Amino acid sequence: MNLIPFAGAIISCLLAISHWIESKEKSLDTKKNQFLKGHHHPTLVQSENRFLYRYAPSFLFFSLTILQFHIYAEFTNQIPLFSVLYGIHISCLLLIGPLSYIFFEDMSGGGFKKIRWYHFLPSLFSFIYLFVVGSKLFSWSHVDSLVHDPTYVDHTSIVLFLGLGVLSIFGYTLTIMIRIFRWKFDLNGTIDSSFLPFFYFMGYSLLVVTLFVTAQLFFMEIFFVACAGLTFLLAYVLLLKINHKEFIPNFQKETRLARYQESRIKGVDTALVLQQLEELMSSEKLYLNEDLSLAILAKRLGINTHQLSEILNSKLGCTFRNLINGYRLQESARLLLEQPQMTILSVIYASGFNSKSSFHKLFQNQFGLSPQKYRSKLD
Repeated sequence: MNLIPFAGAIISCLLAISHWIESKEKSLDTKKNQFLKGHHHPTLVQSENRFLYRYAPSFLFFSLTILQFHIYAEFTNQIPLFSVLYGIHISCLLLIGPLSYIFFEDMSGGGFKKIRWYHFLPSLFSFIYLFVVGSKLFSWSHVDSLVHDPTYVDHTSIVLFLGLGVLSIFGYTLTIMIRIFRWKFDLNGTIDSSFLPFFYFMGYSLLVVTLFVTAQLFFMEIFFVACAGLTFLLAYVLLLKINHKEFIPNFQKETRLARYQESRIKGVDTALVLQQLEELMSSEKLYLNEDLSLAILAKRLGINTHQLSEILNSKLGCTFRNLINGYRLQESARLLLEQPQMTILSVIYASGFNSKSSFHKLFQNQFGLSPQKYRSKLD
């Protein structure tokens, strides 16, 4: 059983190395493309940001490697042999949340600006406290029995750091899940095929974290179950990577599309736009203009055509043409019933349509009746 965390550490290490090699190859390709395009001198800040952003998956799996080696050392009572590294697992635990979010941003086509440097302060502070302050406290101690005791740092602070690490993972995971839910339901089901697999993956990850916390606080007997769950997940990811298969099919493609759609309407008060749209259609009956176009309507609403198109798609679930035809069909139905003296042809043009054949087809699809039969309902 003690080999479970050791196996997990080996798998995490392999994944870290694999991602590092991939990131290195992508970096070389990027530099080559920049050279060919004449961009030879990226700024220092950009280089640092790109480095952390590009190698985030490697740092993430490397942190998991250290965590699992620490668990293995605890199970086999080998912690005293690595007293210099005692507590490093806490700093790594506090890195998992921010690094996971960067990994998510990378997969979904985001940018480094989405996560700031201060997200890494808890990990840095824990490192300073445990290895700088803690070392000084150790050197000031006159108790000989502490010389070989790696647990000289106050146990309460260790528990607090561990709790902060777990809360951090929960917080970042919850943030990612909220983002995915919003893309799923606010952007017209953009991530349909990858939503459930991703949801199951995040749920499984949270379950593993919960098992670790429960074991630490209440039942150490289930600690091996938590380790086995994490090792199984990492092994599955590694097998898929070896076989060049996606862990969550279509996730990268669909989330990048969702992010692109979200960016097109970012900064636009969609509720106000929809309200103005309804006013234009109900009061001015703008749809009666047979020359009405997406550009004309967007100009009246004070936004560009891409933003209007995206709002219609994501909020109303229709295209511009479907929206206008819907209003025109409702107008034609009203005229057919309220103006029996008007001919069908007059109703067509009075409703904003300029094609008799397309009107009949649309009307039949909308109401399930021909205009003549629909009018006969009045009788």
